[in-house]
Amino acid sequence: MKTLQRSIEKERISPFFEAWAKLDEDIRVLHVNKNSSPAALMNEGIIVYKSLLEQCSSDEEKIEPLNNNERLVFVESNCSTFAAYRQLQELFNEMYKKVASKRAILNRLK
Repeated sequence: MKTLQRSIEKERISPFFEAWAKLDEDIRVLHVNKNSSPAALMNEGIIVYKSLLEQCSSDEEKIEPLNNNERLVFVESNCSTFAAYRQLQELFNEMYKKVASKRAILNRLK
């Protein structure tokens, strides 16, 4: 439990969400302007997301959204599409909520 608690401390996971916030804005602009493919930035976002998943895992437990693997496969397979971008946004949003919830539960158990 201690390992997971340490791995989801705000200081350890906020860099992942900050990196995604920057990428999110850049990808959104590319989709709005439709003048170039967002695939490279989406791939960066996927890397950030996978790193976040790794950070939020321990030997005892993994924190991840429902149907994470299927959704991630969809994003990786369709990284140029707006649907994949929205799915990646939702994966980050759900991870944020799950981590906050787990952190609150673990803090209550202290």
